[in-house]
Amino acid sequence: MGSLRTRLLIAASLTLVVFTALCGLSLDRAFETSARQSQLERMQALAYALLGVAEPNDYGELSFSSYQMPDPRLEHPQSGLEAALFSDSAALLWGSQSLRDNVPTPPLQPVGEWRFEELSDRFVLLFGLRYSGEADVERRYTLLLMEDNGAYRSQLGVYRRTLALWLGGAAVVLLLLQGLVLRWSLRPLRRLVRELREVESGNRVQIEGAYPEELLPLTQGLNTMISAERNRQSRYRNALGDLAHSLKTPLAVLRGVAERPLAADSSKLLGEQLQRMQHIVDHQLQRAVSRGGQRALAEAVPLRPLAEKIAAALSKVYARRGLKIQLDIPASVRARADQGDLYELLGNLMDNAAKYGRGRLQIGAVRERERLLLTVEDDGPGFPDEADALLERGARADSRQEGQGLGLAAVREIVEAYGGELLLQRSAGLGGACVHLRLAI
Repeated sequence: MGSLRTRLLIAASLTLVVFTALCGLSLDRAFETSARQSQLERMQALAYALLGVAEPNDYGELSFSSYQMPDPRLEHPQSGLEAALFSDSAALLWGSQSLRDNVPTPPLQPVGEWRFEELSDRFVLLFGLRYSGEADVERRYTLLLMEDNGAYRSQLGVYRRTLALWLGGAAVVLLLLQGLVLRWSLRPLRRLVRELREVESGNRVQIEGAYPEELLPLTQGLNTMISAERNRQSRYRNALGDLAHSLKTPLAVLRGVAERPLAADSSKLLGEQLQRMQHIVDHQLQRAVSRGGQRALAEAVPLRPLAEKIAAALSKVYARRGLKIQLDIPASVRARADQGDLYELLGNLMDNAAKYGRGRLQIGAVRERERLLLTVEDDGPGFPDEADALLERGARADSRQEGQGLGLAAVREIVEAYGGELLLQRSAGLGGACVHLRLAI
């Protein structure tokens, strides 16, 4: 029962079996009812035919001529069709030649009413009638017809065997078709499993097949998690590489101090380098544990509270400059990203704008379908001509000269982790730098 296909096939098979049984039972009941009705109508027609040839005898009683029988079977013994006429006193007035000796006496039947029933071996039909002779004396009679039900039972048996054969065959064919339909319907799931195994083995980057719309949220979520895991691994490797690169200079200084005689300022120099190394290690570890990448199943983080928190901190740091920060971020704008990544992203961009602008900042964020558009503008001198070089990996903050673009390499790394784009432009409104981000979060 661990297979989804097996579970669906069993459920469909049980449903089909129940439906086939109910359908067969309904058809059987319908045929039996129709056959009984046909039998009743034939016996009623025979009764009317008998009454059509009835005539009074010498005693004024109703009787039937043996030479005018409407059915030849009434003239032959043991033919299976019998007829009899009883008076209101239950006396047998007339019987066909086929009538057996031990005929049960029927009850007096009301005039004009029929009574039809099936016994173990025959059908019985009773009809009550009234007849007035020449003396206008009314007499009541009960007409009895009996017919063997062997042919009826045989016909019913043939029908049931035929019905069972055809319904059984149809059920088998439908089961086979159901199996093929299930196999075809579950094909996308088998392909998805195969692609996941290829991703695990490294033969495929992500799930790329065309899937039905019901599976699109699943495949997109899996691709998001795969991308996030690879981005996380890439951040680990990059953080370790940056850590090794950043520690080269402090280690070289310490090596030089160890190789020369201790001077008066050696203790201060050692303390500065150790503090610097500790800061580098803390920073890189913090970046390494940052999630990075899309989080399709995570709760969306509102952007405006983060921007307001950073703006309040910058207003205190640059209090002397009297910053004017304009936040054009609706409260409804949210992003499915790690809060630490968003804080670092906005923090770096807003700190750069505050540091290198003349005092005015404008931060905007809007939603465009499945993407988040984020802009940070200032009224400073703007980016230099070679601003794109600030985004190249290796141009780290600890190895760059002072100037606009500080922290952009870290921003670019976060943007790439979320499958986004980063553009360095000139602000149309404030005239300074404008960083335009397009993030798939």
